[in-house]
Amino acid sequence: METQHTLELHSNWQFRKAGNRTWRSAEIPGCVHTDLLRHGQIADPFHGTNELDLQWIESTDWEYRLEFDCPQNLLKEQHIELVADGLDTIATITLNGVQVAQTSNMFVGYRFPVNKLIQAGRNRLEIFFHNPREAMLIRQPELRPITCDHIGGRTQLRKQQCSFGWDWGPRLATSGIWRPIRLEAWSKNRITDYLITQQHQAGQCIVTAQIETARKGKRYRTRATIRQAGTFIGSNEAPLSEKIAIAIDKPQLWWPNDHGDQPLYEVSIELLEEGEVIQTQTQRIGLCEIKLDQHPDEWGTSFQFLVNGRPIFSKGANWIPAHSFVNEGESLIPDLLDAAVDAHMNMIRVWGGGIYELENFYEGCLERGLLVWQDFMFGCALYPADASFVKSVKLEAEHQIRRLRNYSHIALWCGNNENEQMFTKQLREDARLRRNYEKLFLTTLPNALQGLLPDANYISSSEHNPDDRYGDTRNIESGDAHYWGVWHNRAPISNYEQQLHRFFSEFGMQAYPHVETARTFTDSSNLFGPEMNNHQKNGGGNQTIFHYISELYRFPKNYESTVYLSQTMQAFCLRFGIEHMRRNMPRTMGALYWQLNDCWPVASWSSIDFGGRWKALHYAAKRFFAPALVSVKVIGGEWTHRSTNTLFSDVSGFEIYTVFDGPQSTKAKLEWQLWSVSLNQQLDSGHHVKRLLPGRSVRHKSLKLKKLIKKHGKQDLVLRTRLKAEGAIESENTTFLTAPKHIEFATPQISTKVKRTAEGVHEIEVSSNTIAYQIYINLANAISHRVSDNFFDLFPGETKRIILSTHEPRSTSEIRNNLEVMSYRDSYQK
Repeated sequence: METQHTLELHSNWQFRKAGNRTWRSAEIPGCVHTDLLRHGQIADPFHGTNELDLQWIESTDWEYRLEFDCPQNLLKEQHIELVADGLDTIATITLNGVQVAQTSNMFVGYRFPVNKLIQAGRNRLEIFFHNPREAMLIRQPELRPITCDHIGGRTQLRKQQCSFGWDWGPRLATSGIWRPIRLEAWSKNRITDYLITQQHQAGQCIVTAQIETARKGKRYRTRATIRQAGTFIGSNEAPLSEKIAIAIDKPQLWWPNDHGDQPLYEVSIELLEEGEVIQTQTQRIGLCEIKLDQHPDEWGTSFQFLVNGRPIFSKGANWIPAHSFVNEGESLIPDLLDAAVDAHMNMIRVWGGGIYELENFYEGCLERGLLVWQDFMFGCALYPADASFVKSVKLEAEHQIRRLRNYSHIALWCGNNENEQMFTKQLREDARLRRNYEKLFLTTLPNALQGLLPDANYISSSEHNPDDRYGDTRNIESGDAHYWGVWHNRAPISNYEQQLHRFFSEFGMQAYPHVETARTFTDSSNLFGPEMNNHQKNGGGNQTIFHYISELYRFPKNYESTVYLSQTMQAFCLRFGIEHMRRNMPRTMGALYWQLNDCWPVASWSSIDFGGRWKALHYAAKRFFAPALVSVKVIGGEWTHRSTNTLFSDVSGFEIYTVFDGPQSTKAKLEWQLWSVSLNQQLDSGHHVKRLLPGRSVRHKSLKLKKLIKKHGKQDLVLRTRLKAEGAIESENTTFLTAPKHIEFATPQISTKVKRTAEGVHEIEVSSNTIAYQIYINLANAISHRVSDNFFDLFPGETKRIILSTHEPRSTSEIRNNLEVMSYRDSYQK
């Protein structure tokens, strides 16, 4: 018989600006911005330049209150506790006029005994949120601008760092009850925590449960039961002081996406008193063993993840909160994770300037085969380490480790984002700063892991050089790297091929959001106007986008074409870089680009717009992350003599590679065709039948083209490659010997045929009479839809079949009438 009683405290809350007379209804969990918006007290923070007019909110105190009746079944229990999973951030809690507690960390869950305060009948719970601006000033009276915080002070609060702004996000520093809040009542005993561990050996997995309870005593025992897809696997029980072990013979192992299946087991944890069940909790797990493998090899020290003993090339992206108001992002998470899986990703990095994500994120990754790289929430700054701050960080770490430690698909815990990289010189030269840093990231966080999750993989920072912590963090021999030469330094795109790091955990390129996405915040088409400019948070971002567009393409004819070219450019850059990284396997064993998603509509590095529209990059990721990949490296390169704008080139041909990271070897057919753009015909072709081996990058053929280059010119030759592997998605690639802007493409005649195949689903056949580069398919009038592929190339004789799905059923005539198709030539041809 269950003896725990819970009263959720989510309904009937009210809020007001502190001291005001008027109370308004509030939604819990939530935040003050969404409450104000719902009541029409503020304009849409995401629209136009409204964000700039809402900065007063972070300098304002807010009050929340709830009147509720406490049920008799709770009042009868010996212990009544107020449980708040997340308060944002400096809060004073009062129950029936008596102060319960003060809190100061957004990332800590709190449990307060309220037996003496709760009463029969009506109760009043009040939470006063002190404004974050004043709280920062108390700790740091002279605020100074720091990275991604133009006012300064964000490091003084244990609060979502990017709520104070970032180079892709708005400054909308929130206050409120952002996680569930409730009363829990019990008398006999309760489960306070548990740890589920796995020990794998030949043909067997030993699952161990270690259970913690509020009370001890011989009359209490614990029991664990494991089921898989509803089928009983095993059960065992033990006294409180002992671990419970259950052996699973022939376990069905959990594998990352594209490496196998993701069978899940359910572990039920029961607390018994003299044989009677008084509480039950459940946990879903995948049976897997994950190790960060750093062993000496011919290039230095490896940085790779072993899953069930298999080296995995980590393919994925960095994750930021799905919404600036983080509770609003919960409903967006499943679609974003589905998109990651569709693009063959197997790892998501939870970046350290946001939040420890909501439960449906971790559950969703578990279901979909996505490994999680988990940062602690520190980013791009030097943090204080006074006693009160360290105490708060310790509580935060222990709370979050306990919350997340039973997710066996969390592959790595990382202390912070870029704190070592950005402040190497200061940390090396200033002993006080170094002591502060080490107290947090070399002592407090790893000690918390050691005490609560001893086998966890941990690194102190990303990027990180394990050979010399305060030396050059961009070490090609060991550790992970954030390569931003392409973008921040405006280095040539070809510089990607000079990078030989062991693991790339950040790199990226910006693009503008789709026109339809931009229309949600402005009617303007002026990229340098105030509304657009407010949705470009990176200083010099527009200029950098245009720099790289100009490196590759001809000048766009209008705003829509500029958006299109920015996206094709972004996809080109990331494809170029990631194909190099995959060709460099096993020296390089990871590519996590920046970034998967946005928290509001904005020009950014994301591959998916806020709202869910895929940019060209995400369609490209679906191709360059495919398990079986054909990749082409150009032999030689081209460069410009800047003072005379003279183009030089020593390109002489192509090298054709296959890369394969599927779980089993497979037979494949590699085909290549060399085309003349001006003649619109093949000049040469060939094919090979090969066996692709897991974890291998192989150069199969070198095409020496000096004679053909002399005859036709490098601007006239293009290589079309295709890899058909058994049991794998076909891989196609198009490679030029020069930038597309130097190529004289003919105007393609693109034909489309549309037929309905199911409710809300149409198939579109696309063909072209000539080489059509980067075909973009769209539905006009902002009809919500998704296509199976986009921003693709077509050659004469090819037919591309695209599956188009609309969110609402549409007739075939509606699809035909709203179908828009363009290619690269349309972006500059009047």
